[in-house]
Amino acid sequence: RIGALKAVVFQDKLGTLHDKAVRVADLAGRIAETCDSDVELARRAALLAKCDLLTEMVGEFPELQGTMGRYYARADGEPAELAEALNEQYLPRFSGDALPSSPTGRALAIADRIDTLVGIFGIGQVPTGDKDPYGLRRAALGLLRIIIEAELSLDMRDLIAAATQPFTQLFDSASVAEQVYDFTMERLRAYYADSEIAPDVFEAVLAR
Repeated sequence: RIGALKAVVFQDKLGTLHDKAVRVADLAGRIAETCDSDVELARRAALLAKCDLLTEMVGEFPELQGTMGRYYARADGEPAELAEALNEQYLPRFSGDALPSSPTGRALAIADRIDTLVGIFGIGQVPTGDKDPYGLRRAALGLLRIIIEAELSLDMRDLIAAATQPFTQLFDSASVAEQVYDFTMERLRAYYADSEIAPDVFEAVLAR
């Protein structure tokens, strides 16, 4: 079903689900390499991540996306960690939800969210007021939770900049990278406010 992703549009200006899968695979591999986990496993998981969306089961029951991906991957003999990552890519789904527990799941979940943030910001669909149709606030907070709570040593600026590279013909990479970084830091501000970290402490660290 990887090839069939070419026929499904992710977003008009951002290409198909196959285009997204290729972008996420590159970014997930980069994350896995930085975290000393299996690069090829992360890339393979990214290429398979959205394939279950094309099945009749998920077409009938959309809430099973990821869950069915895990079952199909196991049935096809894919490695157990890869199969689990296909479900973990959507974690956390809501505030306080569990996080991906496998290195491959973490790499995939982070890469997918960063790709979405960069792409949607790049086409000017920035959240305003209560409107956030692509769930970018939730995506940013989710990737921050994974990095912080799993204690991953990742450079957010570097990852965001890498995610802008496939879009150099579509928008100003440097400008969009800065917008996404600032947006993510605002979510980080809220995360630490909920953890009762004093605002001036957060501002002091952010300034560094």
